[in-house]
Amino acid sequence: MNVLQKLTVKTVPKLWKEREELFMSDTVMFAQDAAVDSAGIAFLVQWAKSQKHSKLIIKNAPLNALQLIKTFRLQDLFEVQK
Repeated sequence: MNVLQKLTVKTVPKLWKEREELFMSDTVMFAQDAAVDSAGIAFLVQWAKSQKHSKLIIKNAPLNALQLIKTFRLQDLFEVQK
């Protein structure tokens, strides 16, 4: 499982280079004070689309990430867990 602290426009380019390894997991967990912006949501969408037979599981998602997922109507791509 991958634990992310920041998933923002500043961190996504580095993570994109590591996507083959990251996308092998079907679960992402956010650290306590994680930050997520729209670039991070786009990254999560690509991660979710890479999952062949299941939704991407998101644990401990920050409130703003949940709000962005809802705003962009992306709930069908993710299984959000506490």
